[in-house]
Amino acid sequence: MNVSKDGLVIWSSTTGEADKVLTILTDEGLITAYSRGSLRPKGRLTSASTMLSFSNFELATGKNMYTIVNAVSERKFLNIYSDAVTYSLATYFCEILRLTVPLGEEAKPYLSIMMNTLYLLNKNAKPLWQIKAVFEMTIMTLSGYMPNIFECKECGKASSDLVSFDFEDGTWVCSECSQKHGHAAQVPFSVISAIRYIVSSEPQRAFAFDLKSPSQEIFCDTCERYLMEHIEHDLNTLSYYHAIKD
Repeated sequence: MNVSKDGLVIWSSTTGEADKVLTILTDEGLITAYSRGSLRPKGRLTSASTMLSFSNFELATGKNMYTIVNAVSERKFLNIYSDAVTYSLATYFCEILRLTVPLGEEAKPYLSIMMNTLYLLNKNAKPLWQIKAVFEMTIMTLSGYMPNIFECKECGKASSDLVSFDFEDGTWVCSECSQKHGHAAQVPFSVISAIRYIVSSEPQRAFAFDLKSPSQEIFCDTCERYLMEHIEHDLNTLSYYHAIKD
C-alpha cells in the first residue's frame, strides 16, 4: 500500500548511474526513500528530488526504505541555489537536522524552523550571521539543550556587564561571581540578552533583534560553539561554509 507524505529533501546520495537515496524531513520525522532515475536531467522525479525541494511524495513501503512512486515539487527556494555561500549555509542546516531530528517522533517544529529559515535565505531578508545563529540556538532548544541563561547560576542576578558562559551546561556567571570563583569573563551581556531573546520568543519573532560589532562576532561564535559542544560531530558542511565565506 502506498502512502503520501509532504517533506523537504535535506540530503541525497547517488546509487547506480541515475538513482538517488534521499533523506526527507517530514512532520513525522526523517524518512529514507529511493528515487529512481532522479539524476537524469529530464527524469520524472528529478525536480521533486533535488536538495531543498519541498515536495509531495507518493511512497511505496519497502523492507529498509520507501521507494518513491511519484512526486510533485510544491516549493523551491531558487535564489538559494544561485549563491554559493547561502547554499553552503543551507546544507549546513540540513546536516544539523540529520543529526538532531529524533527518530520515530513528531518533527513538525524542526520542519517549521527549517522552512522559515529557507524562506529568509531565499528572500535575503536577514543577514546570514543572524539566520545561522538563530537556527543553531533554536535547534539546541528543540533538542533539549536550551541554555539556562535567565540568571547567574551562582547568585541569581539577572544581568551583569560581562559574564562567563559555560558551553557545557549553557549557564552563565556574572562578573562578580567570576572574580570570586576564578572564572574568566568571556562575553558581553548583550550576547546573553540576544540568546535569552531567541529561546524565549515565538519562532516567527526570534529574528527581531540586532547586534553590533564586536558583540555580533562573539554572539555568532557562542551559538556555534554551543551547538558543536552538544552535537559532538565534525561537520564538513560547516568547515566548507567558513572556507568560502571568508
